[in-house]
Amino acid sequence: MEYSTQVASSTLINTFQPKEKNTIFSHQISARIRLATELDVPLLHKLITQMAEYHGLSQIFTTTETSLYNNLFKSSSPPFHSPTALILEISPNPFPQITKLPDLSTTNFVPIIKNNYNLDRMEILDPELETYRSKFTGHDNNNCNVYVAGHVLVYPSYNGFFEKPGLFLDQMFVRKCYRGVRLGKLLFSVVASQAVKMGMGMVDWLVADWNEETIHFYEKMGSHYIPEYRLCKLYGDQLQGFSKKSN
Repeated sequence: MEYSTQVASSTLINTFQPKEKNTIFSHQISARIRLATELDVPLLHKLITQMAEYHGLSQIFTTTETSLYNNLFKSSSPPFHSPTALILEISPNPFPQITKLPDLSTTNFVPIIKNNYNLDRMEILDPELETYRSKFTGHDNNNCNVYVAGHVLVYPSYNGFFEKPGLFLDQMFVRKCYRGVRLGKLLFSVVASQAVKMGMGMVDWLVADWNEETIHFYEKMGSHYIPEYRLCKLYGDQLQGFSKKSN
């Protein structure tokens, strides 16, 4: 990739250059969290595939781009009232502030923009930068040097022990090279803020019992961790078989 001297001096807010066929972000980046669109499906599928590999779940992974599209974009319910994906994008350039959006009664979400986001380390080396170039062209169609760095997948939940319903945070994933710079915390805070905005009473999620660093992060945040509970799933052939036994 090549960038002209004029572009580098006039629009980039940090060092953003090729290095051994990779690209470096240093000092600062800008971040945006927005609702996923149909254009995001291919990259969202890549992110979910990476997450399955990270958690050792590739052997049960059956999600396709078609199933993602059908589950996320064929519902007539507004966002956060059915499965909803949020996309985390980063850029070396400031994101333009949103001045006009479609009818918020149907979207119920204003993109969160954090420009000039200071990094906790000197540089970020992204070996897959071009693979994750954003296809999103919404808002004011400014898509110059915008890349997808992660996602969150949520859906409405209800627990009979609590007065109010909530959001279940099914997935939160930040690509490896962007971890450790507080982008995961930013994603989580956006979900929590949305739950409060909608008058909900909680956010629920699961965490792997081996992931002690993440558990510590959640406890420090003030969350209630219940180690006695285990996730149970009945799926695939076992689901089909058990359904027949109960008929």
